[in-house]
Amino acid sequence: REYAGIDKDVVVIGVSNRVEVWNEEGWRTYSSKAEQAYEEIAEKIVDLEL
Repeated sequence: REYAGIDKDVVVIGVSNRVEVWNEEGWRTYSSKAEQAYEEIAEKIVDLEL
């Protein structure tokens, strides 16, 4: 609990062949940053005009 910063609410995520348990605030922060990065990558791919 201490390592993951879990105080109260958690988010359980299935990833490939494992399960991750996140504190809710940490997951929201990570997820938001990842979503922004995915959007930037998608825009760069579109710009390549493959």
